[in-house]
Amino acid sequence: MQKHLVPLLCLTLVLSTTGFANFVALIPEFSDLWSLSNSEAGWISGIYLVGYVIAVPILAGSTDRVDAKRVYLLSAVIGLISAFGFAYFAEGFWTAITFRFLYGIAMAGTYIPGLQILNDRLDEPRRIRAVPWYTASFGLGTGASYILTGYLIGVLEWPFVFITAGGLQFVCFMLILTLVPSQKKAPTENDAKRHLLDFRPVIANRPAFAYILGHAGHAFELFAFRAWIVAFLVFAAILSGADASRAEIGTYVAIYSVVGMATSILGAQVALYTNRSHTITIIMAISFLSGTALGFLVGMPFLIVVAAAGVYSGLIMTDSASLTAGIVATAQERLRGATLAMQQVIGFSGGAIGTVVVGWVLDLSGGQQSHGAWILACVTMATGSLMGVIGMRIVMRLASESINHSVSTK
Repeated sequence: MQKHLVPLLCLTLVLSTTGFANFVALIPEFSDLWSLSNSEAGWISGIYLVGYVIAVPILAGSTDRVDAKRVYLLSAVIGLISAFGFAYFAEGFWTAITFRFLYGIAMAGTYIPGLQILNDRLDEPRRIRAVPWYTASFGLGTGASYILTGYLIGVLEWPFVFITAGGLQFVCFMLILTLVPSQKKAPTENDAKRHLLDFRPVIANRPAFAYILGHAGHAFELFAFRAWIVAFLVFAAILSGADASRAEIGTYVAIYSVVGMATSILGAQVALYTNRSHTITIIMAISFLSGTALGFLVGMPFLIVVAAAGVYSGLIMTDSASLTAGIVATAQERLRGATLAMQQVIGFSGGAIGTVVVGWVLDLSGGQQSHGAWILACVTMATGSLMGVIGMRIVMRLASESINHSVSTK
């Protein structure tokens, strides 16, 4: 049973994530179609993160007490409603934001519960080795979402993009329903004492909480990049005079995601055999410098900008699986679901903020057609790594001082 679980869950994560970029990859089209401002486009792009943050404490946290398979199947149904609802009923800002909010709830109940399906059914060595592959599959799924959206919009009307994503969500539902064996969880005394939404024990676990803060900065940067990279490359192509189609740009972004999957796994392997927190610190510092420089390259030949954005994307992803593996490794056994839920709440809050803040910076500094605005937007994205590494190092130091104090008083 254990042999097929990891590839199965990685596959369903890729397929379910094809709904990720259906809107963000079409921001220029929807902005024209619905007369959206950059801030409104940013809200629609990032609202799924709000839905995610609201739902994940309940959906992911409940996997400490009930079978994660049940949570996954319920959430997949919500994903179906989100995709088909957007395709048939979205007609402007408010309807679009409603169905993308539902997509966030669906993702909250499939991403981490999918990881919990693995955690509950694998032994410790296989669990730690599976985490980088599973988390990296999220990046592969987002890449597939960009390339699928870019291809479909070139041959079909936009509703068919969302219909296709809904169909793939149904495939995920059937795969989990039929191929993952159900599992009963016996409640413990601590489960009865702790409220489902009581995350104080998670916060008190400083090593895990340090990685959670690092992940928050990572998510701020990553989701802002994913939300705005297509619009950024469209502007870079126009400014350089390159004749780049939407499908071509979507392909570049998809390649970024594939490369990001590889760098995420590589980073996790390096961190596994070195000092994990020190390795993550170095990676995030380099990512900050790379992102800060990206906006200044606009105006150069388009392929140079594409390559630089690809390097930056790879650096953003290099610490992704390492951070999650650090959280899984330092979480308490019966609080693993709650710890991962806290990671997602804080991390995806950072992601939602990053997506909206970059749109806000663009609006205030000249819009999507301003080179100066994109310079500031890229610096804003990169600030996520800086904030994440500072927060992580501060809490790591507090944890170390607490341990040293306990030893000295014995």
